[in-house]
Amino acid sequence: MSQQGAPRGAPVPQGTSDATPGDPPGSGAAAGDLCLPGHPAPPPYARTSRVGGRTVVALHGEIDIAGLGYVGPAMDAATGAGAPEVVVDLRPTTFFDCSGLGLLCRALRRVADRGGRLRLVCDDPLILRTLRVGGLLDALDAVATLEEAVGEE
Repeated sequence: MSQQGAPRGAPVPQGTSDATPGDPPGSGAAAGDLCLPGHPAPPPYARTSRVGGRTVVALHGEIDIAGLGYVGPAMDAATGAGAPEVVVDLRPTTFFDCSGLGLLCRALRRVADRGGRLRLVCDDPLILRTLRVGGLLDALDAVATLEEAVGEE
């Protein structure tokens, strides 16, 4: 196998990964090195944790219609409790479209129905623009860092 654009017979660079067993696909440091042209990106995933009494859901990868099935259940679990305090961290997100807007709308509605609060962490200008155009930026009270999101009462 040769690398596209390389001379026939040239070696194909192989990425290395420091991922540990049980990590989501493509979560290693060199995961981007492993995606060759014609091969799909690893599926998105959600990593949930507790920080400062809040549930933090970090969305990793491409949040689009194909990825909703991977991250939707984690969002539903985080927003299903009584008076949930949820922080959605979009910093690990590499792509975000109107399907992601729908996911956040659902989460916001579920949290509001249960008397809780949803905060958003995002520092990506393109994702922030998508949120602004979709009319969600003000409703989600976005901040740039996790510390800002969990530090406010």
